[in-house]
Amino acid sequence: MEKQAKVVQLKTQLVKEGHTRYMLAETDLMSLRIHCYAPGIGENALHAHTKEDHIFVVLDGTAQFTTGRDGKTVVTASKNHAIVLPAGCYYQFCNSGTAPLVMARIGAGSDKADQNRICRPAHGGTHGDDFSEQGCRAFYWCVGNFT
Repeated sequence: MEKQAKVVQLKTQLVKEGHTRYMLAETDLMSLRIHCYAPGIGENALHAHTKEDHIFVVLDGTAQFTTGRDGKTVVTASKNHAIVLPAGCYYQFCNSGTAPLVMARIGAGSDKADQNRICRPAHGGTHGDDFSEQGCRAFYWCVGNFT
């Protein structure tokens, strides 16, 4: 069967609290999702995907990414900027602006299901649910420093 091209719209409902995440397209080796985060909201404890590269493209708002195994490198990305995270690169992020943060997330690799993640335990200064080495599904509010 011949593979077909697909056109998707990069739009989502803006949120005032919490976040949304929708799968827009998927192939055998890639996925495209759109995420929206309310001001002050972020997702995930410091973690790395071992078998998937990620690119986050900021479509609107401002994102603060904390990267590196020690979580000490802070990178800010605003509209029309992207952050490239190769497999194995530790990161976490939050909406550091006052408006909703909208990002397209491109994942490429053999682990689109987020099953092969490694996490770094949270250190003081965060608020959210605990996570395990395997699950790492914590939900965090941004309040200054991540570590």
